[in-house]
Amino acid sequence: MKPKVSIVRCKTYESQELEISVRKAFQLLGGLSSFVKKGERVLLKPNILSGRLPEHGVNTHIEVVRVVANLVKECGATSLVGDNPGGSMGVKDVYESSGFLSLAKEEGVELKEVKNVKVIRGIPIASYFFECDKIISLPKMKTHSLTTLTGAVKNMYGAVAGLNKSHLHKRFPNPEQFANVLIDVFETVRPQLVLMDGIIAMDGDGPAAGTLKDVGLLIASQDSVAVDSVFSYLVGINPLDIPTTKGAYRRGLGEARIENIEVMGKSLEESFVRGFKVPGSRLIMSLPGPFVKILAALVKFGPWIDTKLCKKCKVCAETCPASAVTINEKESAINYRKCIRCMCCHEVCPYKAVVLKRNLFAKALGL
Repeated sequence: MKPKVSIVRCKTYESQELEISVRKAFQLLGGLSSFVKKGERVLLKPNILSGRLPEHGVNTHIEVVRVVANLVKECGATSLVGDNPGGSMGVKDVYESSGFLSLAKEEGVELKEVKNVKVIRGIPIASYFFECDKIISLPKMKTHSLTTLTGAVKNMYGAVAGLNKSHLHKRFPNPEQFANVLIDVFETVRPQLVLMDGIIAMDGDGPAAGTLKDVGLLIASQDSVAVDSVFSYLVGINPLDIPTTKGAYRRGLGEARIENIEVMGKSLEESFVRGFKVPGSRLIMSLPGPFVKILAALVKFGPWIDTKLCKKCKVCAETCPASAVTINEKESAINYRKCIRCMCCHEVCPYKAVVLKRNLFAKALGL
């Protein structure tokens, strides 16, 4: 049978419209009660990249999480919310500064933290991902400087405990190798249901420093790979050009061929997103590993710290797996001899001070 993917229009995060839209997205798949049963413990896995507020568009919007938590409660189940932010900032601080702590108090939802890990395929994964009955993935529709797009498959990378995510970047600096790590994690903690927040998306140099784009869509399915494939198609990218989508499809973890996906609700033609800009790093990151560093040096393409925006918080330096970032009173700089172009610093900077720098040659190549 073809996997079903529902596409629903939703213009705002206003509670009434959002609830109607989320209900509809699930109803088109058979209703949430067909996935969630009474008495179950359901882990909601949003994309909580950093301690940024909802209006910054970096994290899955807290109102989307609120609605899903309440719908889970209607089914007689208990909601838990958990993620492991990518930077050096503690998860408690991220929950508080992003608004998720307030959400949890208001709705009586438990926020999960890493207390124990389970090592699978050499990857330490937070044990609470194995201590629930179901997982609902709530990714954010964004671009990513390393993987071009970040969606349902990559969202599960948040199951990796703490700064181990950065260390894995160092162990697997090649984008294709790293994509395989992302798929390993996804396969290990595969969710039963996905709802992508594409109401306000992010294009350009995402996942934290891109441009907010009013897309107005929710995309839902049991098949994470199909969700990412529809996302890719709607923004004008061949799904099999996205390494996580291609790799997961080849492993048999979901459907990537649009013709084999049954779209419910709004059609693909009605939902097409015009003018969606991909990261300038896409061309370089598509090259074989040894050439990435060579071309990046030639065109001077890579992360760069804007000292006017840098607040000396040192999140980038503490997160960098290659110890290539220096932050002190005298300077904020990146050592490009050490830099592996994993873009972790760009991803975690809370002030958009780490930007992707391009010289004229890079711009001439369309980067």
